[in-house]
Amino acid sequence: MKKEVILQSNPLRAERYANVNISLFAAFKAYLLRSAVLLFLSQLYSRILEMRITPLQAFHLTHAQVVFYLMIFPCNFPLVVRVLLMLWFFLTVLQCRHAGLK
Repeated sequence: MKKEVILQSNPLRAERYANVNISLFAAFKAYLLRSAVLLFLSQLYSRILEMRITPLQAFHLTHAQVVFYLMIFPCNFPLVVRVLLMLWFFLTVLQCRHAGLK
């Protein structure tokens, strides 16, 4: 005797999952998190901080460092640009906090 099961699906739900496209930003982020450079940086940060650092946390730490150096780099930026850099640095520090770094 042959056993068959008929599963019904909602056409709206099926259409929603059929048209899933990976965004360019998500693909680039996935590529970065698997890159050898970021894996090396996560191992380096792990040794320096004496705690396990994931590649995502290493990405956030590197992002914060780059913004910090841009902020203190001796250029003649207007005051508005300096304020925007300070805001950007504050947001990267918050991202580090949300990633589990203290």
